[in-house]
Amino acid sequence: MVKSEKKYLVGLVGPEALSAIEADPMHPVFLDIEACNALEIRYDFFDEKVWPELSARVRKVAPHAMQIGTIRLERDGGEYPDRLAYSRLPRWSEILKAPEAPDWLDLEHDCLHCLHDLRNIADLRKTHILISQHNFLRIPNQQELEDFARDCLRVKADGLKIAAMSNSENDCERLYKFTRIHAHEFELFAAFGMGETGKASRIWSLKEGANLTYASIGQAQAPGQIDVASSEKALKNLENLNSPFETLGFIQKF
Repeated sequence: MVKSEKKYLVGLVGPEALSAIEADPMHPVFLDIEACNALEIRYDFFDEKVWPELSARVRKVAPHAMQIGTIRLERDGGEYPDRLAYSRLPRWSEILKAPEAPDWLDLEHDCLHCLHDLRNIADLRKTHILISQHNFLRIPNQQELEDFARDCLRVKADGLKIAAMSNSENDCERLYKFTRIHAHEFELFAAFGMGETGKASRIWSLKEGANLTYASIGQAQAPGQIDVASSEKALKNLENLNSPFETLGFIQKF
């Protein structure tokens, strides 16, 4: 696996943002869309009947951006019912059969049982798969993080993402260590903390070796998520930031 040296700022695309820019190309959301070199299409926020057309619609307003397609379950902070987790495969198939399809799909770590079938249909479109883990209570301990990386490597995942709740100022140190050890093993890699004490990690993790971070277009969709404009400024100044504390101070200026 060859890790991309590019740093990706991912903006989340939901119905409001997409409708706004389609209706008015001069809408302020356009600036956020332009600032992101990757966009996450949150299919679970849209009516299912429009899912197959979403990639083409996003490609039309943002042809420059890499696309990550996500059908996020309720237990991972999304809106798709947990009880229907097994029913996502035919939905993914419809999405991937459309004229335009995402470059990446996001599959949760606890749904690896779906990976074989998902990969069979994703490979036909040369769509990569990112394995994600979300923990809204705490940052996993070092052994749990190692187990997660081992699972992702075992199934030959193209990308890894972990977002976990930070409960203290030094809580994200485990994620930084995890990043330094494993980021080079995946094409895309994200590891950051949620919550107020995890804010700096959304930027500083890129200094530690990650190449993927997420920012909000409009209302934040996760605890401690930073808006696109502030994230873009921080990324442009990344080489001048020397610590998580300094990074947080820079973000707070905006």
